[in-house]
Amino acid sequence: MSEKDFIFSKSKELSLSGLKSFPIDFIKTKSISVIEVPEKVLVLGKEFFGSYEVSSAAGDFVLTFNNLFEAKYFVYASRQRKNKIKIPAENSSIKKSVEEYEQYLDELLQEIKKDYLKKFNNGKNFTSVLNEIFKKLNLTRL
Repeated sequence: MSEKDFIFSKSKELSLSGLKSFPIDFIKTKSISVIEVPEKVLVLGKEFFGSYEVSSAAGDFVLTFNNLFEAKYFVYASRQRKNKIKIPAENSSIKKSVEEYEQYLDELLQEIKKDYLKKFNNGKNFTSVLNEIFKKLNLTRL
């Protein structure tokens, strides 16, 4: 099996297994707001004096957040490319949703790594293989 075949088969396997969707599968509260955003994939900018900028992949400015978890929340939610994002009203719920989602992504990463190392002993291209799988599945880990 080549790495290209591994990427294809693992992406298909994970896709068919029913990947969880952010944010809907990670919101545990009933108190939710809906916020409109551009139907573009958003990226997290750098921290600047305690604020976090989120922009489109093309570099267009979108929003500024005072909290890293809120910024990550919007970036992760934008992967669905919908113009309305459901967001919990409380900051603690936002933080918990992001933490649970990142834990979920880390578990996926470990599963992919375990399977990759079974097939390719040296593991030298794991990072690029993982990136390709995440790209095919429309996932990102900040």
